Amino acid sequence: MAIRKLAHVTVIVWDQDEALDWYTRVLGFRKVDDRTDPTHEYRWLTVAPEGQEELEIVLHKAQNEREEGRIGRNAMWGFEADDCRKTFQELTERGVIFTSPPEELPWGIAAGFRDLYGNPFELVEPR
Repeated sequence: MAIRKLAHVTVIVWDQDEALDWYTRVLGFRKVDDRTDPTHEYRWLTVAPEGQEELEIVLHKAQNEREEGRIGRNAMWGFEADDCRKTFQELTERGVIFTSPPEELPWGIAAGFRDLYGNPFELVEPR
């Protein structure tokens, strides 16, 4: 048995519709999957950047107090961009709150931002 690939990552959210709106309207992602299991009262909702086929982000509604405590506390993920400075400007105009402006680093140009729940992300233009 071997792990083949990373299939999805999960962001715990207060409201799935609010999160879906933010990730699609503000970041420009696309909705990939949206299924509800009425038996378990669970909604499987995923998004991904345009053109990304392999990895999906699950927008998971907090189901209990423990999960609520994890909202806004995900590990930092990096999103690759062709032009970090241009994307920084576009996302700033859409209301994204950046924690650091584009900066020249040994591996490329990077800027930090947070989603509507405070989860940290990095926008990276690789060298």
